[in-house]
Amino acid sequence: MLKSLFIKNFILIKELNLDFTKGFNVLCGETGAGKSIIIKALDIVLGAKFDKNIVLDSSIPCTIEAVFENENIETTISREISTSSKFRLNGALSSLEEIKELREKLVDIHSQHQTYSYMQSKNHINLLDDYICKKHSEYKELLKNYKDTFLDFKEASKKFEFLKNNLENNQKEIEFLKFQLKELDDAQVKQNEEEEIKEQIEILSNAQNLKEGAYSAYYALCGDNQSIVEALSKIKYELSNLSQIDKSLEAQHSIIFDIFENLKDCANDLRNYSSNIDCDPQKLDELNERLALIQQLKRKYGAELDIERENIDKKLQELTSGDNNFDDLEEKLNSLKEALKLLSTTIHSYRQENAIELSALVEEKLKNLELKEANFIIDISETDYDEKGKDKVEFLIAANKVKSLSPLAQTASGGEISRVMLALKCVFALVDKVATVVFDEIDTGISGVASSAVKCAIVELSKNAQVISITHQPIICACADNFIWISKEQNKQTEIKVQSLNDEKRLQALAQMAGGDINEKSLDFARTLIN
Repeated sequence: MLKSLFIKNFILIKELNLDFTKGFNVLCGETGAGKSIIIKALDIVLGAKFDKNIVLDSSIPCTIEAVFENENIETTISREISTSSKFRLNGALSSLEEIKELREKLVDIHSQHQTYSYMQSKNHINLLDDYICKKHSEYKELLKNYKDTFLDFKEASKKFEFLKNNLENNQKEIEFLKFQLKELDDAQVKQNEEEEIKEQIEILSNAQNLKEGAYSAYYALCGDNQSIVEALSKIKYELSNLSQIDKSLEAQHSIIFDIFENLKDCANDLRNYSSNIDCDPQKLDELNERLALIQQLKRKYGAELDIERENIDKKLQELTSGDNNFDDLEEKLNSLKEALKLLSTTIHSYRQENAIELSALVEEKLKNLELKEANFIIDISETDYDEKGKDKVEFLIAANKVKSLSPLAQTASGGEISRVMLALKCVFALVDKVATVVFDEIDTGISGVASSAVKCAIVELSKNAQVISITHQPIICACADNFIWISKEQNKQTEIKVQSLNDEKRLQALAQMAGGDINEKSLDFARTLIN
């Protein structure tokens, strides 16, 4: 249970220390006295978000500290707020996640905002799931497995559609790349082929000149008795004879001999060249066509055709490899879809079974809260898959026999809504075994006999859990174990003051709440309420 709450430098509170007791604690006071500020402080120390303007004096930190006691073991949670926010758990620094996890076991705060939230049908599935989780420990893991599977399915579906659209959009590009690849492969252009063809064209274009020139050179070398080879033959002969007489001429003879042999070989080569070269117009045309094709491909793809072919082939492989990914992803999608079906079916079974149980419990509580003819049903219908399953959950109520079942937000009055919220909280508190339940004006819109019924429900709840409630109802305040009065004092600045009232002051406070003035008549009424 919550043992004490220390608040410093928070909104209108300079410094405040509240002590709470077991059973039923009420926070009372005039409207605007600051009761909800205290609940807000408790909410913030347990991890709720806040605005920067909550700090009363910006020169010093805001400090909130809550002390809980369970089986004589104290747990202290504090939060210091300045330019940043720090949590401490029993004096040691702690994280927001750790505090929020602890909060679920310690306190359930029902604010007016939460009442509005509970009215929204989109939140009804969360309430039902919370109820099931409190009863079945395995259900929380089941919900997590389903959510993880659904998110995987959603991501895979997104990728699948992307690939599918990409494959369709890229089909033309794939065909074009295949055409380019075939064009390059059919051409079979070899490295340096362009230069080689140009050389061949140059030769064939000048074949006649080459033929005649080579033959003329041959004829000059050894064509007749006046040729160079014939003259060298004579010189070679003379030097051969002379070198036999004078050995010093052997070197010259050797030189002439080599020249003679080389020129004779050169002449033979030139004769063969001249004989073999021939002007072939058809071959020339073929070479010009081949050159034109190569030059056209280079203009189209670039100078390095082999590199460009590799790039085209790589791009084609990337695009077509998506087919395998597509098949793999489709198989994964089918597997995830089957898993979703199995998990959602199991979740649906849990919800159906527990919805009947929770509906009956809430309806029973409503009858005790003077809605004796109320009919409360948790309706579950099938919808599209989402993060929570394939169920749509909605609370339906008929306040009396005349009315038909309708969504809670559309039909219930303010008093009926308050009693539905109280009924839910009572059921949840018993199932959850939470130590402290906090109500911020759960009795809004309730008066007369209904107020008495609400009082009885709160008192009954306070036997199993500590209850802290803000209320303006004297009949509810009268049965409190701890009566805390909240007031504002106007000095140099507005400050909130609190005091736990003894029997005499409690009587006066109840008289003031009931009649506006403290007189004998209002005091008698207050005594009646207490008795």
